[in-house]
Amino acid sequence: MNQPAQQLPSFDELVKLAQEDEAAFEQLKREKCQELIQSASPEMQPRLWAQQSHIDRLVGHCKNPHHVNVVLMQELRKQVQKFQSSLQGSLQDGGISSENAANSDKLNVVHLSDRFSDWR
Repeated sequence: MNQPAQQLPSFDELVKLAQEDEAAFEQLKREKCQELIQSASPEMQPRLWAQQSHIDRLVGHCKNPHHVNVVLMQELRKQVQKFQSSLQGSLQDGGISSENAANSDKLNVVHLSDRFSDWR
């Protein structure tokens, strides 16, 4: 899909908004996330809503913006490691238990190496 880029206020305007009206800043974030998810394909939207819900729950426990950054970086690292493990064909390293690995067909996991022999 070729979607037009979202229009955001400048960084300085966003900082000012966050400092002066935190509720308005949070509302803007929610609206922009919603716009982006709704612009995705219908097949991807449930996954994106689930991911956004997960992120909201994670940052909901944070005490300040620095804590949010640390928590989100840790989550991003976990997601990248799972993605890397999936690309390399390793279920165990991808955070999937050995119990679930035996039932990988139920998890709908398809390894690139199985699907495309020349994927590298």
